This record gives sequence, C-alpha cells and structure tokens, in this order.
Amino acid sequence: MNKKAIIIGGGVSGMTTGIYLLKSGYDVEILEKNGNPGGACVGWERKGCYIDGCIHWLVGTSPESPYYKMWRDTHALEDDTQIYFQNDFSVYDFPDGTKLTIWADIARFRDELLALAPEDEKEIKRFIRLIRRFRRIEGPVNKPVDMMGPLQLLRIGMTMYGDYYWVHKLGKVDCAEYGKRFKNKYLQYFFSSYMAPGYNLMSMLYMLAHVMNKDGGIPVGGSQAMSDRMYRYFCELGGIMRFGVEVQRIRVANRRAVGVELGDGTFVPADWVVSSVAAEHCLKKLLDGEYYVKKMDTRYADSETYPIYTMTIAVFKCTADMSRFPLGLHAVVDPVVMDKNYDGIALRSYAYDKTMKAPAGSSVLQAQIIGDDNMYFWWKARKQNGTYRAEKDRIAREVLAKVVARYPELEGKLEIIDMVTPCTYERYLNTRRGSFQGFVHTKNGKALMQKGVIRGLDGFILSGQCIFQSGGLPPAVITGKFAAQRICRADHVEFRNAVETVALAAKNAFKKKQKAY
Repeated sequence: MNKKAIIIGGGVSGMTTGIYLLKSGYDVEILEKNGNPGGACVGWERKGCYIDGCIHWLVGTSPESPYYKMWRDTHALEDDTQIYFQNDFSVYDFPDGTKLTIWADIARFRDELLALAPEDEKEIKRFIRLIRRFRRIEGPVNKPVDMMGPLQLLRIGMTMYGDYYWVHKLGKVDCAEYGKRFKNKYLQYFFSSYMAPGYNLMSMLYMLAHVMNKDGGIPVGGSQAMSDRMYRYFCELGGIMRFGVEVQRIRVANRRAVGVELGDGTFVPADWVVSSVAAEHCLKKLLDGEYYVKKMDTRYADSETYPIYTMTIAVFKCTADMSRFPLGLHAVVDPVVMDKNYDGIALRSYAYDKTMKAPAGSSVLQAQIIGDDNMYFWWKARKQNGTYRAEKDRIAREVLAKVVARYPELEGKLEIIDMVTPCTYERYLNTRRGSFQGFVHTKNGKALMQKGVIRGLDGFILSGQCIFQSGGLPPAVITGKFAAQRICRADHVEFRNAVETVALAAKNAFKKKQKAY
C-alpha cells in the first residue's frame, strides 16, 4: 500500500511536490481553498476580459536554464507551449519626454545607458560588467545542498568560489544607494525604482542577468494556462485536488503530523503533510504557533530588515491600438496618493497575447503601483473604517486620469474593470500583509533558505516561495521539488523525475510482456 501525502495549497509549489511524489509512488491529495489551481499563479475574468494575476516574465524559459527541466518535468511548459520574448523588456518614460529602455540584449542596453548619460561612462561600464558576471551565476537547484555528497559540494564550491564574493558584497548594497554613484538624474531614479523599495543590488543584477540571458520569456496564454497544464498532468498521474476546501488545523500526535482538520471538522489522515501555503499562515494558524522556526520567526519580528512588498493594481479594458505601446512601461506621473505619494505607475499591456480572452478590438491594460507594509496597513485601515470600496473607486479613477493625461491617445479608450489591493492578496492567498512574494532581500537582511523541516515535528514539510530567498515562481517550483526529495529520503524511497519515470514505465511494460509469453 502506497504512503499518502496531503498537500495544503494547490499553487505551483504544491502541484510540483504532488507531481514528483506521484512519480515516486505516493498517493497524493491536494486541498485548495479556492476554486481553481495555481495559488498566486492565476488569472480571472471581468467583463469578458482575462486578467493575468502573476507572470510578468518567467525564469527558466531558456532550455539552457537549470529551471527549464523542472518546468518541463511538471508540464508547466510543454512541447507546444509558445514563449513570447520581448526585446524592450521595460521602458522608463519621464515627464520631459526622456526615455530609458531596458533592452534584453546587454550590448544594446549598455549603448542605451551611455547615450543617455555619457557623463557616467565609467560607472555604466562597471555596472554592465557586473551584469555579465551575474549571467554566469546559477545556484544549485537539482537537489537541496544538505542532500549533496562531498564531491557534488566540492564541484559547486570550485565552480562558484569567485562568484560568492560578488554575491556577498553586492548583497550588502542598497539599489537606491548604488544609484547615487551616477551623476545622471534619470539613472538615479532608475536604480531607486526598478526593484521594490529596499531591495539590494545583488537581486537586481540577478534579475537583469536572467533577462539578458534570454531566459525571461512569457508563456503564451498567461498564468492560469500554465497552472492548468500542471493541474492536468497532476491528475493524469493519479493525483486528486479538492477545491473549496480550507484546512483549519494540522493535527499532531506523538510529535508527528498525522493529517489535517477541515473547516467542517472532517479529519483527513496522511503519512505526510506538506504545507505550500504562506509560511506565516501555516506556522501561526494551522500549527497554532506551537513551533519556533528561527529563520522565519526572526524575520516576522523585524519588518524593517525583512519587509514585504505588495501592489495596488487598477485594471482597464482598452480599446486603443496598443501595437506600438511597450509591453512594460514605467510612467513617471504626478503622484497617486495612498499611504504616501507614488509617482511611478507600471503600465503593462497584454495586447501582445492574442490568446487571452477579450472582446473584439479590446485588450487589457494594468496599472501597477508597488508598495510595502505601509501600503497594506493603509488599505487595511480602509477595510476597518468602511471606506474601502470608496477608496478603490477613487484611486482607480485617479490612476485613469493620470494615465490619460500622460497618454492622450488613450482618452475614451479605457474602462475600469477591476481593482486589486494588498487586501485582495491577503484574502485569496493568506499571505503576510498582502504580499505576493517572499521577504524583500535588503542590504541588512540575510538570504533565506529554510529547509522546510521543523524541529520536533516529523511527517511534515514546509514548501513554497515564502521560505526561499525573495519568492516568485522559481523558488516555488524549487521548494516544491525539494519537499518531495526530502520525503523520499526520509522514507528510503527512490526519488524519480520525469525522464526516469518514463524509462521505468517502459521497462516494466517490457517485463510484463516477457512474462506473458
């Protein structure tokens, strides 16, 4: 009889764990509180338009990337999945007409910077050299470091020895502070605003390096289509996912997780419980706050060193011709007022993907404003004092007015169809203060690589983007795979990936055929 794993949360991490465990011979059931798979990697419809809630670009779309195999293993990417690559990855548009394009080609990006700020030639060339260096750096993602043998660890150490210096050094440099090395005011603004507030330079360099390695494409069809591919494959392997089922508590007996209790009191037993939901929600609610996990609890207690970031998004149905409009445009505008003044709106056009549902002649345009804990607390206060809906309407109209004032060709072409706030993320994902990724990796913070195991609690694993670095889809798939590997090791079961499973199935089929004769 196969051992059974219950996975809390049907997002990318949960489905990844489920897929690898199914391949390794486990019975798997995923419990998802929402009505569709994907977790944060989702999309939804408003007024006949598909709204994509996650992927702006995806690390691992290049076959050369170490992440690519995991996306293929889990069927997030399949043979016929088309990938859209944007050359003008992002465009900064300043009020005086000055523009700065972040090109996916590093030589073109260098030339763009030099043309904009010849006075900063020396510093620009240093910055480009740093991007080139980070293009070579890839951390180990095949298995957890603590599961590697001495030779594997030695090989990784020898390969990355010189790079560790730069990772450590630049992890202690704040992006905005780094920008002050440049004389050009546009470059100063770029470095202070490209990443979420507080991010260190190392994180920015990793991001740009992936983009300029042609490893930052977008799967056509968007986030929900990718999650649906994973879900279909999970079901084909024999997995079960139950929707609209929220776990209230993880039951523990004799220092071991033995199953979960649902909202209606139903107990679902299991040999293993994996939580892929927000780590704080799991530790403080599902486990009743009874376990101290140092790497997590120290971060929860120090929001200055380990802040989160979140977004407020106004979504528009757009009837304008957006063929010449950049896919990603950072517009510097008169401030939008919330917990503070926000003078940067990230406009994202989805007209490039004709598979995304929209009425004829229409597409979707999102206006995104990035904030931190304070944005969440501001929106939460509006929830509590009863002005939440009114403020959503006000800000949506304010954003619309500022976008149209800046781009008159959109006058009369935009209709507000949705508003997303930090409270939306909190309600849908149970995340810390409405975050949609993990902790911001600041200059004073330590990198987070929580193993997922909890001392004194057997039969349980944490996974998901909240326990690994700054979060996002790559950490979700990594921690999902690592969780399955740890379970297999604990049970002395062979961990099988996609290729090995196919080969094993063919071998078993051949043996059965031989016996039949």
